[in-house]
Amino acid sequence: MSGSSSFTASTPSGMPLSALPVQPQPAPADLVFGIFNGQGQFVPQSAIWTGAVSKTGDTLTGLLSCGLAPTDAAHLVNKAYVDAQSGQVSGTVATLVTQAQDAATQAQTALAHASDAAVTVLAEQKGIPNGLATLSPNGNLVLGGLDCLGVQDGHVLMAMDLPTTDPGLRGVWWNNGGYLCISQGTSS
Repeated sequence: MSGSSSFTASTPSGMPLSALPVQPQPAPADLVFGIFNGQGQFVPQSAIWTGAVSKTGDTLTGLLSCGLAPTDAAHLVNKAYVDAQSGQVSGTVATLVTQAQDAATQAQTALAHASDAAVTVLAEQKGIPNGLATLSPNGNLVLGGLDCLGVQDGHVLMAMDLPTTDPGLRGVWWNNGGYLCISQGTSS
């Protein structure tokens, strides 16, 4: 035997099977040739796809398993993957809550220390030259523990009673029945 022989499958009219148009999705009544249970046979397309999930939407009556992790946001995932992710999220949330609680505690501690520092600074400034002076609940200037001066309607007021006689101390204010006097002090 010399030469080579080639065989091309064709339709009864002689058209090669490879030249037939491609049908992307057979109709349910179309027959499909295949080897089924060890025998070549024609089977209706609908019988081949029985139990298959339709790409356009379907309902499952049993379980569908997939052990793959998604690599795209549109991929489906299994329960184990979701449980693992929720465990990670829960852990992250718990960590963030703990950090927030710690930060709040640190802020409260810092506030207490700042308040203590302010009280200390103020206390150190009282009663010294160029320091701070205290105001009474009435808004009067307090010197030596006594309300001394106040302001009313834009006027400076003497907030304490003055002696009615000259105390004999140089520079001391006193009231001589209606006008303010400054003592010359005693002459010795």
